Amino acid sequence: MGILNRLTGLLGGGKKGGMAEVVQALIEQFGGVDALVAKLQSSGLSGQLESWIGTGENSPVGASKLEAALGNDAIAGVAKELGVDHKVAAAKISMALPKVIDRLTPAGRIPEGGISPDALANLLGRLEER
Repeated sequence: MGILNRLTGLLGGGKKGGMAEVVQALIEQFGGVDALVAKLQSSGLSGQLESWIGTGENSPVGASKLEAALGNDAIAGVAKELGVDHKVAAAKISMALPKVIDRLTPAGRIPEGGISPDALANLLGRLEER
């Protein structure tokens, strides 16, 4: 079972359009978590992203603001892959992405060298123990 598929199961996936499935589709479009984080940083969401990575409360991000940052094509790709409406995909991403980024950075920072598949596998191992 692939790492992202395991993440989907652990984060309530399995149902079409679940939180992890939505974020998994987005991560795959950008070619990995690090590329997605870089896109968010360069698109004016650094403040929100810092709160998701940090150990405090996650700042919300509106669906329209996230769509502006990621691009219409990214949201449309997720919507198509999941078979949901464009606005539904944007709303789901805006709710799920802060939670997933938060879980991928439990120490309150992006690990040196980025979030590798090994780091993601370690995270999944910790989640499975809960």
